[in-house]
Amino acid sequence: MSSNILPTTIAGAIFGASLASSGVFLPSVIVSQMQLASFHMLKVFMAASASSALIMALFSRAGLSQNKPRSPSSLGWFGTYDGNIIGGMMIGFGMALTGACPGTVLVQLVTGVRSGWAVMAGGLLGGILYSRLSEPFRGRRPATVVDANRLTVHSKLGIDTRYAILAYEVMCLAVITLVTVFGPKSPFTLLHPMVGGTLIGGAQAASLLLTGNPVGVSTAYEQAGWYFWRAFSSVLGQGPKSTPPPSTKSVFFAAGIAGGSWVMARSLPFVAVETEPAVPLARALIGGCVMVLGARIAGGCTSGHGISGMSLLSVASIITVAAMFAGGIGLAAVVL
Repeated sequence: MSSNILPTTIAGAIFGASLASSGVFLPSVIVSQMQLASFHMLKVFMAASASSALIMALFSRAGLSQNKPRSPSSLGWFGTYDGNIIGGMMIGFGMALTGACPGTVLVQLVTGVRSGWAVMAGGLLGGILYSRLSEPFRGRRPATVVDANRLTVHSKLGIDTRYAILAYEVMCLAVITLVTVFGPKSPFTLLHPMVGGTLIGGAQAASLLLTGNPVGVSTAYEQAGWYFWRAFSSVLGQGPKSTPPPSTKSVFFAAGIAGGSWVMARSLPFVAVETEPAVPLARALIGGCVMVLGARIAGGCTSGHGISGMSLLSVASIITVAAMFAGGIGLAAVVL
């Protein structure tokens, strides 16, 4: 375990530095995306996913990593992907309320965004709640049989992986071009969104090289929740859980995100934004909790599904991200 701590933390630091430099961590950028007032977040997101798709394909072809597509998250309520839909919408709700996601809030904590601490508190609460509810919740889910060879769009359609990746690259470039030409002008950020997104894709390569795993953050909140309940049981004199503790790799990856973005903010002071308007405390707490609960229900967040899962053309990830934007944009239209 200890041998994995340093490379995992370094991988997180590289990811955090790329998030900070891209400007996509700013609450104003995320909220304005959900309000359709600016498309900077979408452009960074698509550039990151496109570059990550190329990296994953190259790594797979070279035998450096073999990443499995994301499996559906089924609640057994109305379909195989109902957990992805409901969880994805909850992520979107939380992003619209907080101007953060499970990964970017770590950047906010060290760059002077005042609402970051409240969002983090809400996120940790969400992790605590989910870690307690997940075992009985999962136990009530009906068994879902999914063909492991049909988890991606191209496997379902019978398309060669190379052509599918090429089509995805063209689609990402088309979306970026359309919103650049016809969308509102994006706010000034340190880097052009294409450059910022490509750096995030580079962080994906670093994560694969250093840890063998693609980027993903929301698991860290569930892991933190597990240790909270373990400590709580010890205080009550109930003894430790009989189940083995979960891996802490995601926690160290998350710590690396905060550390890497802190170094970036200190090296380039204009990355820090102490004048960023604060999100109201209650909204930040509630939004953070809803966001992390949704991420765990969906089996991933904007990093795990959006950057990593969509890069593999996972059906579950595409559905989750579509639900995320639908939920965030819908809530913003009604509430914000």
